[in-house]
Order: sequence, then C-alpha cells, then structure tokens
Amino acid sequence: MSATTAVVTARNSGRVLVVDDSAVIRQAISKMLKVDFDVAVAGDGEAGWEALSQASDVGVLITDIEMPRLDGYAFICRVRASDEPRIRDLPIIVITGADDDETKARAFACGATDFITKPLNLSQLQACTQAYMRFEQPVPEDLAAHEGLLGRRAFYDQGEALWRGASTERPLTLLLATLDRVRILYREYGDERMEGVVRHVGAVLRDEAGAEAVALARLGGTEFGILASGVSKGRALALGQSLVGVFANRPAPDGKTLSISVGVASSEEGANTFEGLRQIAEERLKRAVALGGNRASGSALSDTLGGAEELVLDGVALAEEAEPEADAVAEVLFEPEFLPEPASPSTFAVAERGGSARATLMGLDRALWYVADGRGGEIEPFLDLLASDLAVLLEFLDTRRHLGLEAAIAALRRMAGSGRGA
Repeated sequence: MSATTAVVTARNSGRVLVVDDSAVIRQAISKMLKVDFDVAVAGDGEAGWEALSQASDVGVLITDIEMPRLDGYAFICRVRASDEPRIRDLPIIVITGADDDETKARAFACGATDFITKPLNLSQLQACTQAYMRFEQPVPEDLAAHEGLLGRRAFYDQGEALWRGASTERPLTLLLATLDRVRILYREYGDERMEGVVRHVGAVLRDEAGAEAVALARLGGTEFGILASGVSKGRALALGQSLVGVFANRPAPDGKTLSISVGVASSEEGANTFEGLRQIAEERLKRAVALGGNRASGSALSDTLGGAEELVLDGVALAEEAEPEADAVAEVLFEPEFLPEPASPSTFAVAERGGSARATLMGLDRALWYVADGRGGEIEPFLDLLASDLAVLLEFLDTRRHLGLEAAIAALRRMAGSGRGA
C-alpha cells in the first residue's frame, strides 16, 4: 500500500460492544455487523460494564434500555461518569422498542449519542454504527496540497483566524462533508482506485463550492471541510444541499454514482471557540451519515432534544420480555427498508434576492412531511435543490418500471442546474 493511499482503510480495529438481554437480538446484531467490525456482546448493563473495563478497543457501544440488574439508563450514566476517557467518550447507540419522546429524552439526558427503534433495520444499524466508528487517518499535508486543497493543519489555522473576526453581521460557517458507503466502495475498488475516487470527490467539491467558500481542505481519508465567511447558516445549508445534489450529475470516473453527507454549523449558534464549532459540525455530519447519507444536516439529536438534561432520572420497574422464536427472527427484529421519519424540523433564515424567506433545508422525506402537513409553501426556496434528488429517484423508478419519464427527468435536471447557477 502506497503512502498516498494508506489514508483510506476498509476496516477499523475498533470493536463494537452490543449490550442486550435478548440472546436473539445479540446474535442478530453480531451477524449484521461482523462484516465490518469485531463484535463483543454482553447480556445486561453490569456485564457490559465489565466488558468495557477489560477491553481497550471498544469504539462504539450499542445498548438496550430494558435490561435486568443494570438497565440502559443507569449503564449509560455509569459510562459517562467514568474516569477513563476511552470509556467516558464512547459513542452510545441506544436500541429500544419504545418509540416515544420520553424514552429518548431520558436516554439522551444520561448521555446517549443516537437512537434506533425496534424492529431493527439492517441498513440503518450498519450506517449508524459506521457513522460513529472512527476509521480514517488524517491526510498528509503535502498530499492535500498536491490536490489543490488545504491540509488539516492549514485549514484549522485559517478557521481560527476567521473565527476571531466573526461577528453577528459576518458569521463564520463550517461545512464538513464525507463520502458515503466508504467500506462498500473500498471493497469494490481497492487501495489505488479508491484514492482516485476520493480525489474526484475533492475536485467536485472544489468546482461546486463557489465564491462563498473561502477555504476547502481534505481533512481525512474521505472527509472534507469548507469554510464560508459572511454566510448565514441558512445559506450554508442551501450550499450543503447543493453539494449533495451535484453528485447525481458528477459520477466517478467509471460512471458510478456517488453520494456524500454534509454537516453544517455556524458561529450564529453560540459556540465559544472554533473547536466548538467543529464539534457541532462533526456531530451533525455523523447524524446525516447515520440516517443513511446523501443529505445535508444542520441539526443533530442534541439540538432536537435540548433541555433533556433537566429531566429527573428516577428508577423505573422493568418487565422481562419473552424472546421470539428463532424462526421468527427476521419478522420480529427487522424491517425490510429504512425510511427515516422526520421530526418537526427547525426553521432557518435563507437569504434571497430582495429580502429573505423562512424555510428549512430538507431532503425529499422532509419535503413530503411539509406537504402532508399543509405547509408546502415553505419548501419553495428549495424546489430547485429538491429537483435534483427527485430526478435521481425518478430515473431509478423509470429503469425498473419503464414508465417513459425521460422528458420529466430531463426537465428536473435543467431545473436543478438553473437553481445552482442562480
């Protein structure tokens, strides 16, 4: 493996620890994740704590809530109170059968990072685990410079300088972007060809970021950073969605359609340092990846559940659940497809000619949510951006059902193209 391609790696040495009192679920999750990760299991919170204490290579913790001896709430709180940073800072994905805000808020108050509701979906769990498992090494500074991009150190130095000059009138916005489905692509391409794919992603971002981007860097094997000065969060969200959409028309050199995920954070949101801004953007990037990728995110779980730390975490009585029969595992545990159900989105200001409009950045799923809620007018500022996503979906549908949608697809692509140029 050459020095230039060593930055992309298909497998992380980090281990996933699965804590659940159901042997069926433990076995199912292990089978699901073992292609990409080493997996360890434990039957309750006490056993999980013992495993964490003994194993130094756990990178992601997946835990149930309702368990005997030590339930998920207490287990998460114990992890977050650990004196050892390797334990205290672990990403914690909660798997629960209770799809209600109270359960999520209580777990978040203890320190949960993300949630997946039973019945499980294979793609969702894989994407969520991959999002929180660090597996890439920084790109050498000279390699990034050779690609016409900044390296990590130079990018963060420029970010610090811009941060000192940021103000209410001239906010600083950070976009973090990463290539989706890295492990799948790596297994298909191998070292040398994969590096060419990543370079292509960087070139597309450089071409499409436009004048609003004052700095563009390759930060990791497949991770990129963009700094925008004097750009509101709403405008940066629109830029992020535009970058996501452009890859439908800019395939890899071999013709494969790629996708990226983007996390957006702004100095308008109250971060105290540039490092704080970076952490917010990274959390939102992970959330975008965990939801399946191919999207830009300006919010994360901690944003939607803000204030959860004020909840009283009193004990609850838990009933032991009967485990399903082995031959019914697929029906009980897994859903055939993952379609994230959007929560009521936050609202951001999006600058437009002659004034401003209130709108929310969204993918097709959120756009449908607004239309169903009778608020279709609020997606008007993003119709050009949504057209790109819709064209990809209709093209796929047309190849499967032969509906003669070529003219409609072409019209949508023209609409998306004119929106980017506006």
